[in-house]
Amino acid sequence: MARILVVDDEALMRTMVEVVCARMGHEAVCASTLKDGLSLGRQGVDVVLLDAWLPDGNGLEFQSEFAHLPDEPDIVIITGHGDGDAAEAALRSGAWEFLTKPLQIRDIEQCLRHILAFRQGRKPGPAALKVDSGHILGSGPGMTQALKLLAQAAQSEVNVLILGETGVGKELFAKALFRNSNRAAQPFVTVDCASLPETLVESHLFGHSRGAFTGAERAREGLLLAAHKGTLFLDEVGDLPLVMQGAFLRALELRRFRPVGEVQEVDSDFRLVAATNRDLEGMARSGQFRGDLLYRLQGITIVIPPLRERRDEIPSLARQAVTAFCLRNDLPEKVLAEPVLDMLMEYPWPGNVRELIHALERACLAAGQGDLILPGHLPTQMRVAVARHRVSRGREQSPEPVPPPARDAATADLRGDGPGLAGSAAGELPSLRDWKARAEEEYVRRVMAVSAGDVRRAAGLAGISRGHWYELIKKYHV
Repeated sequence: MARILVVDDEALMRTMVEVVCARMGHEAVCASTLKDGLSLGRQGVDVVLLDAWLPDGNGLEFQSEFAHLPDEPDIVIITGHGDGDAAEAALRSGAWEFLTKPLQIRDIEQCLRHILAFRQGRKPGPAALKVDSGHILGSGPGMTQALKLLAQAAQSEVNVLILGETGVGKELFAKALFRNSNRAAQPFVTVDCASLPETLVESHLFGHSRGAFTGAERAREGLLLAAHKGTLFLDEVGDLPLVMQGAFLRALELRRFRPVGEVQEVDSDFRLVAATNRDLEGMARSGQFRGDLLYRLQGITIVIPPLRERRDEIPSLARQAVTAFCLRNDLPEKVLAEPVLDMLMEYPWPGNVRELIHALERACLAAGQGDLILPGHLPTQMRVAVARHRVSRGREQSPEPVPPPARDAATADLRGDGPGLAGSAAGELPSLRDWKARAEEEYVRRVMAVSAGDVRRAAGLAGISRGHWYELIKKYHV
């Protein structure tokens, strides 16, 4: 018997879920606010039906908190307002489905049947992954979702596309996928599409016979054939020349191709994993990448978030990198001084995890036989960037008092003396939804100004977690 939590301020919706659960033989627990819903969810639930608009907040903003409850329930977002952007945000954040009211009993029953059947047959999740090369950590919503998809992909033969900025660890994800798959004992062949000579791409991928072209003094096996029974990793697939994409698409569909200069085709049973830091969908729209190839690559798409969106993981990643480097180079174990951790948290990390690792390796070498890493051991360009940020933050610090909570600002606006509604005629009033969004954005901007861009202080002033605050500043591009 499953336990279903519905968080909705409409009594009719709660009653419908109770009726459906009774018919299906499951237990329903109901809440009308986010606070009560989270309290019930901590007691263990399998599915959460979460309303988007609730008396004490926006359900979409608490989606990740419900998803990280003890039993890791699957989330279904319910709303009375159809919004394409909200639907996309919910689904990309891992929601099972986005349902629009009015709903009927059969809609709820069908949704629950699908989710519970999936949960019953689901194989071990991210905790079961074997990762022996380190630097794959994460407890935030983005990394949790990426690791969950990685675990699912490892149990299948479907094509996988890994997306993320340079340095986030796309190849580490590909290798972890390979090690946890049924092909772990077979070859793992990496192809860097960005470094392939355009005139020799076909020869490198498919191989060639002796004398197929000038300089081909002997036959050569292609990389696709080398990956037979194993995994083919196409790194930077967005740089694969357009003229080769059609030939590769056919090889991907048939697992058969013809080496250059040969008459007979050869077979290769390879599993494809591709990665890129480029916008393939945008390239497909502009004709720079074949759309039909993109659709074949997108069996499972894993998006790895940049390091600046998962700063809470920086201390763990940093300690892991320092420990690994000291062990490899026979150096004394080292500890990161508190000011160093502060600098790591402030730096924007345009090079992501790769830049973090290289910076700390350099710091370990600078520290030598000492057991403490100090700010002076970090790369100069990094210390300069942090110093500039701190000076800029000091100049911009505002003497304004801390703004009142959004609820008080809303009360002021409704009286007509706050920003947003003052002087508006009845016919010019914004919708409640638009007004709430504007009030929330203004609150976020004012708190960031008062805290001089210090996220930790801003979250403390707002009375919410840093993870929730990061979501707000990302939402409003602050």
